[in-house]
Amino acid sequence: MKKILYTVLAAVMILTLTACGRTMKSTDDLIKKARKEIPISDADTIDIEYAGKCQNGSYSLLWFISGSEYQAHYYLPMECLEVNGSYEFQQTFKPLNREKDIAVLLWQRSYAFLINNTECRTLRITDENGLHNIEIDRYPFLWYNEEIPSEYLFLDENGNEIN
Repeated sequence: MKKILYTVLAAVMILTLTACGRTMKSTDDLIKKARKEIPISDADTIDIEYAGKCQNGSYSLLWFISGSEYQAHYYLPMECLEVNGSYEFQQTFKPLNREKDIAVLLWQRSYAFLINNTECRTLRITDENGLHNIEIDRYPFLWYNEEIPSEYLFLDENGNEIN
């Protein structure tokens, strides 16, 4: 009888620990998971910042930035299923770094953008509804829309394309 009780108790503990490993509630939990997922050698010690999220239904694309003002940045988009204010990890992606400190990702049949380049003041999107100038008012700046753009440009304060 004791053997069965210990076996059941052990099974409950394992299931509890397994469930805790998948569900994240706080920003600290999310950053810990990002440290495990980010493909850089000094992931345990490098600065990692939560930049924000893009949302599509119950799926969230959480963006993280590694590095500091003295280091190169790495941008990590991490997809999670959002359930009752908690996040369940799904997968990470490797974004395209289009320009310095601008990351682009094809996600959920559209594009998600993270703009951390302070020279970029406007994201110009062309889609089936026309031309849209999205003014950038903070950094990092995140943008996602379910409409897939046919073209996107990053413009400086004078309206010139950033190269």
